Amino acid sequence: MEWERLLSKERFVKREDDGQGIYRNDYDTILCSTLFRRLQDKAQVFPLEEDDYVRTRLTHSLEVSAMGKRLGELVFQRLRGEGRDKWFLCHWEKEFSDVLLCAGLVHDIGNPPFGHFGEYAVREWFQAHLGEMELGGRRVLELLSPWQVQDLYHFEGNAQSLRLLSRTPYLGRMEGFNLSYGVLASIIKYPVSSQELTENGKGKYGKRGYNQAEYDLFREIDRCTGMNGRRHPLSYLLEAADDMAYRASDLEDAMVKNVLNFSRIAGEMERYGQMLEDGGRCDREMIEGVRACVRKLRQMYGQEMDRGGRKPELTAVQRWNQFMQEVMVRDAADGFVRQYDRIMEGTLEGDLFQGTVSGHIIRAISRLSEEFIYTSSVKIKTELLGRRVIDSLLGQFMTAAVKYDTGEPVTFIERRSVDMISGFYKSMYHHQARGKGEGDRLYLRILMVTDYISGMTDNYAKRLYKELFG
Repeated sequence: MEWERLLSKERFVKREDDGQGIYRNDYDTILCSTLFRRLQDKAQVFPLEEDDYVRTRLTHSLEVSAMGKRLGELVFQRLRGEGRDKWFLCHWEKEFSDVLLCAGLVHDIGNPPFGHFGEYAVREWFQAHLGEMELGGRRVLELLSPWQVQDLYHFEGNAQSLRLLSRTPYLGRMEGFNLSYGVLASIIKYPVSSQELTENGKGKYGKRGYNQAEYDLFREIDRCTGMNGRRHPLSYLLEAADDMAYRASDLEDAMVKNVLNFSRIAGEMERYGQMLEDGGRCDREMIEGVRACVRKLRQMYGQEMDRGGRKPELTAVQRWNQFMQEVMVRDAADGFVRQYDRIMEGTLEGDLFQGTVSGHIIRAISRLSEEFIYTSSVKIKTELLGRRVIDSLLGQFMTAAVKYDTGEPVTFIERRSVDMISGFYKSMYHHQARGKGEGDRLYLRILMVTDYISGMTDNYAKRLYKELFG
């Protein structure tokens, strides 16, 4: 792969008013969009959270954007200094890092209400109910292609991000945000379809990156950037920025929610270090590096206690997160430079933190989060409410949408249900369905409802549920 093509300034729709500052235009487009603003009321970890301290998808995306830009700047400087690639000697740093600045803002824009739990709710609704639905006396499963069915059974926020960015009406235009291919390619973490995953198994990609509806767009991005079915190199840096942002923030937010305390965090981190030593799978230098990071956490807590601060436990964790983020930025940049050839060949599996102290710290935080944060009653209660909300809304709108625009007889309730779906999403359907066959139009009507519901904020979805079902 070559950077001249990887950072392609091409767009799906060519317009004369694009100007020259291509990534600056992308940045402005994203910041001024309704979809980006909606992230302020979408859950990062804790849905329907009233405490302003706890992160939302918006604050998380801003953090990922900032960290991605820092990583991009550091990697650019390192690669230029080492003379690894002539491209870095004759281009500006911003051409490289500003792509990550933009990609970080939109990498989660397709996530439904109620966080990752919402993704599971959408998938499981289709798995439970798609087989029951009919149109014109025929089962919906007979009318859809196997690929389309798998898209619905494996609803994925990453694929939804590409869909919304490319299909959402924006300032009266129907081509979505029309972002440059360099930015769009950077957010495609999984350059495979649900059909490929079904036919070939998960392989190195556990999830899909695009819907059948966006296959032409993906193919055009893939061709123009020269990825040829491989991950875009900047997607590794974006993934690292995402990991750095949410692993550290989860600890802080859990402390504010009284799900975790300092003793639990420090104790579990120390136990992880002991587990590494007992397992004998790491060399002494790696084990000592992990333990040094954990000792730093204890030292910072002692310093805060000596100062007599108001919240020494939380402040210590906040300071430690900043310290660890510096370590992680260094390790991720080192990993990218060290694995540069494999990344550019498209053969690297895994992430940039493999074989680093940061990778072990991230793994320790992940274990801690899985055991104590993601299974906490505080989180589960709101997620179960979110499940009820999504189930009910999909059930209300999907049956009506299947018959929409077909000439099939509909009930009064079904007609009113379709009337409630925003014209915003109906226009997406009509624009994309033009000239399509019966099965494809049905698939796009089903996507119309998933677009509508996944585009809702947490509180709007909850409010609509209460208005409709009491």
